[in-house]
Amino acid sequence: MDENKLVSIVMPTYNGSKYIADSIKSLIKQTYKNIEIIIIDDGSTDSVVKICSEYASKDERIRVISTSNRGVSSARNTGITEAKGDYIVFMDDDDCPFENLIQKYMEAYDQWSDKKVSFVTCGMIFRNYYNKRVNDKEYILESGRGYVRGENYLLTRNYAATLAWLKLFNFVTNKCYDLEIIKKSGIIFDEKISVGEDLKFNIDYLEQSEGYLGMINLPLYYYIKRKDDGLSVKYHSDDLTNTKQIYRRFIAWEQDQKEVTADNIVVLKSLFIYDWTNRLTAIYKMHKGESPFSCAKRDLNKELRSKEFREMLLEVRKAKKISTFRYLCLRTGNYEIFYFFRYFYQALKG
Repeated sequence: MDENKLVSIVMPTYNGSKYIADSIKSLIKQTYKNIEIIIIDDGSTDSVVKICSEYASKDERIRVISTSNRGVSSARNTGITEAKGDYIVFMDDDDCPFENLIQKYMEAYDQWSDKKVSFVTCGMIFRNYYNKRVNDKEYILESGRGYVRGENYLLTRNYAATLAWLKLFNFVTNKCYDLEIIKKSGIIFDEKISVGEDLKFNIDYLEQSEGYLGMINLPLYYYIKRKDDGLSVKYHSDDLTNTKQIYRRFIAWEQDQKEVTADNIVVLKSLFIYDWTNRLTAIYKMHKGESPFSCAKRDLNKELRSKEFREMLLEVRKAKKISTFRYLCLRTGNYEIFYFFRYFYQALKG
């Protein structure tokens, strides 16, 4: 493998001074050297720019670009505009890739040089620093289904559902994309939405690119949870609408793929149910304690009793893609019942 291909690594940061040094070090130490590291400062007010600039003064591959605070999607879009590589990789400022991540991406593209490959993805390790009682969890293709750890696999496009089930599709930080396709097609992150922007970007990208999904069956990216910042505890007024639109589109895209199976579709519907209820939890937490709270509760129950939700819920249950207890709680059509038992379960789990 030669190093003729330039890989652009785009890393937005907002007040990331506490952790960004480790992330930058993991990029500087990459075994594949032909990279450019583009750090987009999204209007930070801490010392992160100073830290990044110090590294940039020692490594000419690093560029630091400061913008006004417009959010992570805007920062990534700035990175796309500035990138000069053949390929592009996105990274968060508090995560750490393995030092051979980029090399593994390039080896995979080289291995499949005679094939059309849309993107190459890798496994991930989820590390929870927020709750030390939660063990690290590794996500790769399952050995029980015949996949071998460390092997590379060309997957047909209908496997997007399987990757989503394994928590490997909806992220952009564990993928290497063809930058020419992104620029020629004008693919950008949607700056108007607050949840699901990674998933939407991936669907936009696949609609404009042909070929297989390349999978490196190794966990090469640490996704680190440092605080209670899950989607279920955040709230934006359009989150529920956006979640529905994105998943409906994902399911429709999946249905159009060759070799798609009924299981592929029901897997996506189970994920849709999961994220749909996450959005309802966010709404519940936002309005809990308000007077009158009855209006919000009516709206939540209306969602659970909607024809689309109930039909999907039954389909997912028949396919055994949801636990019996969770199914029964949601089937009541009363959100407070679901929330009570969800809260109780999470309290026990820690």
